[in-house]
Amino acid sequence: MRMLVTRTGTAVAAAIVLAGCSTGTTEPGEPKGAAAAEVCGGFAGEAATTAALKAVTGADRFGEGLSDPEKAVAALRDAVRSGQANPNRPQGYPYCRLLPAGHEEQDLQVVVKGVRAAPGRDARLADSTTWYASGAQALATSGHAAVFFTCRLASPAKGIVIGTEARAYPGPEGDGARRRTHLVTLANAAARQVSQDLGCLDDRLAPGVPAPAPSSPGAP
Repeated sequence: MRMLVTRTGTAVAAAIVLAGCSTGTTEPGEPKGAAAAEVCGGFAGEAATTAALKAVTGADRFGEGLSDPEKAVAALRDAVRSGQANPNRPQGYPYCRLLPAGHEEQDLQVVVKGVRAAPGRDARLADSTTWYASGAQALATSGHAAVFFTCRLASPAKGIVIGTEARAYPGPEGDGARRRTHLVTLANAAARQVSQDLGCLDDRLAPGVPAPAPSSPGAP
């Protein structure tokens, strides 16, 4: 699956973002970047999500200057109120892009978007995909996780399906069920934060670490 952005310019962007992180000028001897639990509005603040972020990226400090969660949520808010996803933004809105200090090549991206409906399961992907019990649909591979949930407001009583995707280059974990669970934990945490910010009702998002869905690889 193709990533939203390429590595072109990553080294330059990493140098800029990590040198001027959101906390201001870094003094000699101080760690560079923001802590895992603090990035992108604190979506990874829970212990399980912080651990997943560290496992996927191999770092605990990040440059986040390329992230704009408030702008992404504002765009989704308009879509939820109108009850219509924006067909002109199929690629979604950048919610969070993290450049791990010392491991910039293992950057993590979280994208949010409105969609017409959550996708169904594709049996052809069974060997490379794990499905999870969260929202309307949740799935993960070794490099990508997506959580879809219905966002409906009390007033106006409309809604759309929102997809939250976490994308990462191969990192220190390699492939396997553990990495997939870490990635879906990150996507799910971002989805929960977006749902909270929007005021969505009955999103059916799982707390903490989503469990594998029945009949999915890795399910009990």
